[in-house]
Amino acid sequence: MNQTAPTFAELGPEHEAALADYVAEFEREGETRIHGYFASPEWTHAETIKRLQDWSNGEMLSGFVPNSSRFMILNDRIIGNYNVRHELSPELEQCGGHCGYSVRPTERYKGYGTLMLQDAKRFARFLGLPRLLVTCGVENVGSARVIERNGGILQDIVCNDAPTANLKRYWIEL
Repeated sequence: MNQTAPTFAELGPEHEAALADYVAEFEREGETRIHGYFASPEWTHAETIKRLQDWSNGEMLSGFVPNSSRFMILNDRIIGNYNVRHELSPELEQCGGHCGYSVRPTERYKGYGTLMLQDAKRFARFLGLPRLLVTCGVENVGSARVIERNGGILQDIVCNDAPTANLKRYWIEL
């Protein structure tokens, strides 16, 4: 049965082939980082599921803050992912924010980023967060538009010598 609208879900055993295809597309496009997806390539699918569940439960954090990952699925294909951090560390307050997300390269500019951030806002409300800090590189016009469409108000631009220099920092009231 074909879906007509995307759904958002935690990663499950049934998503193994879809996740492999999703990650492979980024690799084929020469993108070495999938924003909002922190699984190690060495992990099996079962290990990835377990780690994501542990992190969501505040367990096995290894320097991370508690965080939850969701995947946008359309017709059994992963279109994108997002991650909501349940709290901010000082580093995340400067350079990472509450939420990171990615849309697979072949599905960009179709409105999926806006839908993902809408769902991330819903999830953050469920967690009890009053607002979200969302960041993007100053050159990432598409992501800035997604954030602004979701009510993001630009706080400032962080410029420093860090690898995440020149970031726009937006707040979204929930």
